[in-house]
Amino acid sequence: MQLKLLGTATLPINSKTQWIAYLPGHKAFATGDEQKAFLIRPDRPSAPEPITAAPARGAFNLPLSNELAEDFCSQLWRGLKFLSASEYATALDAKNQSIGDVLRTLVFLPDYGTYVEHPASKLNLSLKCGSIGLLVKEANGFKSIDQTRTKGKSVLAFAAHPTETLLVYGDNAGTFHAHRFDQTGFGKASKIASKERKASQVEFAADGKSLLIGGMGYLSAFKYDGGKFSETQNLPIAVREFAWIEPANRVFVNQGMHGISAYQYDDKGFTKLADLQPGQPVQQMVASEDGKFIATSHEGSVSVIGVAE
Repeated sequence: MQLKLLGTATLPINSKTQWIAYLPGHKAFATGDEQKAFLIRPDRPSAPEPITAAPARGAFNLPLSNELAEDFCSQLWRGLKFLSASEYATALDAKNQSIGDVLRTLVFLPDYGTYVEHPASKLNLSLKCGSIGLLVKEANGFKSIDQTRTKGKSVLAFAAHPTETLLVYGDNAGTFHAHRFDQTGFGKASKIASKERKASQVEFAADGKSLLIGGMGYLSAFKYDGGKFSETQNLPIAVREFAWIEPANRVFVNQGMHGISAYQYDDKGFTKLADLQPGQPVQQMVASEDGKFIATSHEGSVSVIGVAE
């Protein structure tokens, strides 16, 4: 495998609130801040296209057009789905203020109470670093079912099981828990692992039978069977975030100042395939759903990387 830098675009955006996403329906990347956004096509990575944004709708504050917003919300995010822009417009607190912040949930931490849907159960979750809420959608808004404190320290990463009502999260001490819920409320939480260094991401396989966790010094795989997790592989590597491409089982790892690394994951462990240093530390990384392109952000710029066998 070879990772090849295809091009870089420098954009007139605020790097402190820069977000990046893949839009599967358009087979393109999008990036921006709170005020403006650009479409980045893999075949023209150095020619960003300005996006004409629809007005912000509640917590949905990515400056995308209605069509692009629908595309963005069509895909999974950590096993969950962001709601539609119109649904976020009805997510209001007792003072009629919007609940959540999609942009900052993407860029920073899941600490804004942003509502997300668990697709299999159609239940909604409100995610914060210290608590999680459970809600159902009603005709004119959302009804709270239950709320509970998260276990461990401040949570940095969440992921949901694709078919079971099960949420996994990792905290800033590197402790990972599995927390069950159903239509009546939250159940018990159990510890999965203690890595002793802060978590950065957690993700279930599409079939729910395995789990990857990443953090500052580890990328670990777990088998999930009969309601129990068992660690099967561990790679000592700094992980800022990762993209797990299935069914090929390729894992692209954002290592920050060390660039991007690509691994093959199977029963034998993680086998390194390639790496690339874009020239400056990588802030955020996303991959196309087929794993043929990667986009990275760096202080107001975006680089597109091609993946060749």
